[in-house]
Amino acid sequence: MLLRRLFSAALLIAAFSTRAAQDLPWHLGALDSKASAPSAIGTNKIPPGPHPIVVAVIDSGILASHPSLSGQLLPGYDMLSAPNNLRGGRSADFSPDERDARCGQRLISGAFRTHGTEVASLIASNGIYGAYGVNPSAKILPIRLFGACNMSRMDLLDAIAWAAGLSVTGVPDNPNPAKIINMSIAGGLSVCGSDLQRLINRVIEKKVFVVAAAGNNFHKPLPEPANCDGVISVGALDAENHIEVYSALDPRTVLYAPGGGKHLSSEAYWAVNKLMVATYDLDFLGKETSTALERGVGTSFAAPVVAGFISLWLSYNPNKQPSDLYRELPKFLRQVEPLSKCAECVPKGLTANAGIRQP
Repeated sequence: MLLRRLFSAALLIAAFSTRAAQDLPWHLGALDSKASAPSAIGTNKIPPGPHPIVVAVIDSGILASHPSLSGQLLPGYDMLSAPNNLRGGRSADFSPDERDARCGQRLISGAFRTHGTEVASLIASNGIYGAYGVNPSAKILPIRLFGACNMSRMDLLDAIAWAAGLSVTGVPDNPNPAKIINMSIAGGLSVCGSDLQRLINRVIEKKVFVVAAAGNNFHKPLPEPANCDGVISVGALDAENHIEVYSALDPRTVLYAPGGGKHLSSEAYWAVNKLMVATYDLDFLGKETSTALERGVGTSFAAPVVAGFISLWLSYNPNKQPSDLYRELPKFLRQVEPLSKCAECVPKGLTANAGIRQP
């Protein structure tokens, strides 16, 4: 039942609407700092450091043929087990199953089909079509966890373990353990289950950073996995640095980052208020084509912005660990306008500066 709710919550990860992308992604910040969106993270002026960082994307799978992710992907795994996996079980094929996006014989390029690709692009996209990742030198470890069918709790636990380089029965060892795990999923209990917490503890002991979406539950408390101790939970901001109406609201939320929402009443270029993502769309013949669109909306998209930020920081200092991040975090924080309905909340956003390169 818990994972059924977790999967149902995954339905909320879908972007709400599409719009053609602009040249500069507002969430990264403009080259002219005076023109940046108020919630932009300001990484446009900071190139990646010399160390490529592995970021696991536990999601719906990734479409490896997208030009924006060319050269960015490592060998991954499909961790969705039978009978929920339409392929019959786990395998090295981490791509979304096309049958999850079909209505009869017609392909529908929808949430289950493109979500993982869009999330990965916010971390490491190479800029083709105008979709830029926070850290284009990061390497993405794709792990498919869900599709149109339910996933089990064991699938979730095994996906996290494998991402971190822990052994999983019946699955080949991961040759490229992640330094960061991004989970743009949310759902389940308001208290982290003991099995999940034990695993998170083991992962953090390996000096792995765990980032999770706070959830699109409209100002309710954090659900799993964001509510587990040690997880870097991420809520969503609009372009003008306000907490989005759909975002979870909880004093335990570690960070807020651009997540987009409805169009803003402004003449500024960020008024579109949706994140530019590498994705797929259908042409007039119904053929799926790669593109970039401003359609990212949700805490699912705020989380990879933070994962990308951490990977950029680590690209200069790859031996740093989660405790170092918490110690250094104050120099990267920006005030976010609080909401009266959560008097205990002190929301903080991210903003890059020269400190990201300091040892």
